[in-house]
Amino acid sequence: MKLRIGIDVGGTFTDVTAFDEDQGEVIAIRKYSSNPAQPMKVMDQIARDFRDEFGAGSVALILHGSTAALNTMLEGKGVRVGLLTTRGFRDVYEIGRQWRGADVFNLYAPAPKMLLTRDRVFEVDERLDFRGEVVRPLDAGSVEQVVGQMLAQQVDAIAVSFLFSYANPRHEQEAAAVIRRLAPQVYVSLSSDVNPQWREYERTASAVANAYIGPPTARYLQDLEDLSRSYFPQARILMMKSDGGAASAAMLGATPVQTMMSGPVAGVIGSRHLGDVKGIENLLSFDVGGTSTDMAVIPGRPLTKSELTVARHPVRSEAVDIDTIGAGGGSLASIQLGGVLKVGPQSAGAWPGPACYMRGGTEATLTDALVVLGHLNPQVLLDGKMPIDSARSQAAVMQSVGTPLGMTATEAAWGILTVLSANVVAAMRTITVERGFDPREFTLIPFGGMGPTTANRIAADLGVRRLLVPRDPGTFSAYGMLVTDIQQERSVTRLTRLAEVDSAQLDATYRELEARVEADLLRENVQAGQLRLLRHAGMRYAGQNYEVLVPVQGFSAAERADIAARFHAAHLRRYGHMAGDQPLEIVTFKVVGLGVIPKPRLREFPAATAAAPVEARRAVWFGPDHPLDTPVYRRARLEPGMVVQGPAVIEEPTSTTVLYPGDAARVDTFLNLEIDLPATDSAP
Repeated sequence: MKLRIGIDVGGTFTDVTAFDEDQGEVIAIRKYSSNPAQPMKVMDQIARDFRDEFGAGSVALILHGSTAALNTMLEGKGVRVGLLTTRGFRDVYEIGRQWRGADVFNLYAPAPKMLLTRDRVFEVDERLDFRGEVVRPLDAGSVEQVVGQMLAQQVDAIAVSFLFSYANPRHEQEAAAVIRRLAPQVYVSLSSDVNPQWREYERTASAVANAYIGPPTARYLQDLEDLSRSYFPQARILMMKSDGGAASAAMLGATPVQTMMSGPVAGVIGSRHLGDVKGIENLLSFDVGGTSTDMAVIPGRPLTKSELTVARHPVRSEAVDIDTIGAGGGSLASIQLGGVLKVGPQSAGAWPGPACYMRGGTEATLTDALVVLGHLNPQVLLDGKMPIDSARSQAAVMQSVGTPLGMTATEAAWGILTVLSANVVAAMRTITVERGFDPREFTLIPFGGMGPTTANRIAADLGVRRLLVPRDPGTFSAYGMLVTDIQQERSVTRLTRLAEVDSAQLDATYRELEARVEADLLRENVQAGQLRLLRHAGMRYAGQNYEVLVPVQGFSAAERADIAARFHAAHLRRYGHMAGDQPLEIVTFKVVGLGVIPKPRLREFPAATAAAPVEARRAVWFGPDHPLDTPVYRRARLEPGMVVQGPAVIEEPTSTTVLYPGDAARVDTFLNLEIDLPATDSAP
């Protein structure tokens, strides 16, 4: 047996999916309660369970997704950081950018968060010009002096960001050598490693963020690798990155900022893989867990972005474009001033969790509301291994919402579901309609514990008419890790007019980047036959501030015309307009390297010979007024070709799918649920 294990650490549950590479099938699906205070305790339990069941030599690869880096930023639990910069540029980090984005008209908009104070920013003598040529050599003595001052301030990490280091990292590397010689215990973050691209503020801020989260995240990655190897000596351990690829702890040790969105990205990759299997191009991934809802538009391939804002701090790192809001099964319901019902973003988390989990929680959550409405069955979660007390849900909903607003328990529960759905629909409109995408042209893939439970209501309000619920949706993000490739990238900033390019010179630039990426992947034990190298160019109209990434091959006259056409189309898709008569510039040259991992095949099942069996019937509310006598199905007994008409509830260990009146679900040959919603006149 040769197992590949995906582990997705969420705020409430940790999901595990195991795939047997020899059989080509998923053979184990598990769900564990998360423990944010002691994450390695959960990892230890998972490793012990799999070793005892399958043996220490059975596991070949472990892929892990975690919010360790993200939570360090959000919770402000990073280390004490110092910053080393070029003389005369001490205030780059503090001044930041004048542009305030969506808060441009907000007179009280908060400034970007500072992860260090000005007294921990130090200048040294060195200077490069914009080509990376040395104007003034690095003064090692001045570096030694300021390192001594930083140590006196008890810094745990030092970020180094010199002017134009993206064009030539030599001075930063020399400074790092001095720091490591004088203070080997101090973590060093180089801007030329973290974000070797122009824009001084963003590059500096990213290097500082990387230093801030570096020591705790690096420890987490190392602890995870040490623990995994202690149980599975032959296994490789990889961490999901924000860009949808994976890398080892050794590769991520210098740039843990690349794991900032490690948690939610696997679900997007899994959605794309499922769409490829089904031949569906336009997808919306919809991941509802215990704490948050993660959404992404996938118009063919996942969209990406080069800058994140985490806890009001900018971070430049390539990432799959995911929008997250605080709306999940554990989202707390409360009454605000003026009798306004609010749901989220605060969450009950894993502990104490929703009231019905009987862990000490007393406030109403979405989960409690769904129990009151009959959407969730107290006896089936994790096959009954996690009992739910419906009486506690009833009491919590009344205490938090019903009594203050003079409502019955079902009216209050329906109100909680309605408010949360409205929040999600508003966020979904932002990433679809406001970007020029028509939701009616997309298939929604709901997953996570609460995705299939809430998706039909949200899809109907959004105008989506087709849903695809994967097998075992509650652990689908863990499955997404099993279809992830190892990925590394290298880039360099060089402003070049497309019409004036020197093909031979640019080809040499790409070959140099490819050689570095290939070396990175070989260090990750990627075999030559698994290597794929992809060339990209970050382009813009001359005079613009930001770039759009487009794939490139060569730069002959015909190829340049093709590149221009691809850029215009990409710009139109992202911004809703194009300027075909404007000159084009290439700003960034990038090479993405993939170590392609064989993908699990989805097993196909024979068609059914009988109709879907009804397990039971119960009263379910699909509105605040009165319940409907609703058939309940066990998903494990549904076979290909079976059709379930709404209203209905389809239950399984990791999630529950709710069909509203008029909905229809058909089981495909892979045991996914294809759901069609009734046509309406609603527009997005």
